[in-house]
Amino acid sequence: MSIHAIHAAPAKRFHVAHACAAAALPGLHVASLGLVDVDAFGGGVHRGLPHELFMVTAYCDERLDCRSASDGGALRVMVSALRTRPVDFQTQGRGQMAVAMLTPLGLLRAFGRPWDNLCNERLPLRELVPPYLEAMLHGALIDAAAGPERCLVFGRWLEARIGERRALGWQAERVAAAAMSLLEAPALSVDMLACQHLVSRRQLERDFRHWLGVAPAGYARLVRFQRAACGIAEGVPLAHVAAEQGYADQAHMTRAFSETAGVTPRQLREGGGPARALRAAFAQRMIMLPAGREPEALRLAA
Repeated sequence: MSIHAIHAAPAKRFHVAHACAAAALPGLHVASLGLVDVDAFGGGVHRGLPHELFMVTAYCDERLDCRSASDGGALRVMVSALRTRPVDFQTQGRGQMAVAMLTPLGLLRAFGRPWDNLCNERLPLRELVPPYLEAMLHGALIDAAAGPERCLVFGRWLEARIGERRALGWQAERVAAAAMSLLEAPALSVDMLACQHLVSRRQLERDFRHWLGVAPAGYARLVRFQRAACGIAEGVPLAHVAAEQGYADQAHMTRAFSETAGVTPRQLREGGGPARALRAAFAQRMIMLPAGREPEALRLAA
């Protein structure tokens, strides 16, 4: 799949090198998987906006480094928890990164651990699996030819992790099922969700925070934000987006965007939001803006 270059800022370019169909992976687990060429030889900063999926990111070249202030050092393969606020990333170098977006069910199937108090954090893969498994994956990605072969290596590794079908326990299974319901229908009330799963609202909220890091209502807000952001980036009138996504009105959506992402819907639209090629390759959820200034246009190169 060939997609034109995307410019997030003059010093930093993103190009979708290969977007893989996730059909070979369990459909409910992996929303997207692809490779991105990054050119930040002179350094560059971008701001990642909130999202409701979990990410596994692997840098396929030793010369590429991308980190947030909380990382504390270079990470080669990492798993990102839910992002509930904007996070700035500093990138240096050139190379490819492989990115997979996992649903809540996919995350828990792949790693089988709670994510309480980890929102906005990126964990080294070696903290979730035996270190030798991280080393093997990173080495295989570096050795593989760029493009489809790297996607295949990454996809097979994820498929193997998810295919092990870890026994999560009934609480985690319930949270995963409830989160998947909200992913499809964020307007579903928490009371209704609790009723469907034969549990009290308070217990469901506790279990959500323990396993995913946010309460059900907070997760629904992230889903709604992402849906609205996609519509805004596609040029849908703001009033229509607000009505379709369940905001009381356009002013309510603007306040919600400012609180969640630090930008208004109009600023997101003026900044280009998730540039189309990047957004299409990553399940409509790759939202990046230049950091440290008013959003500039993200545009497809000719």
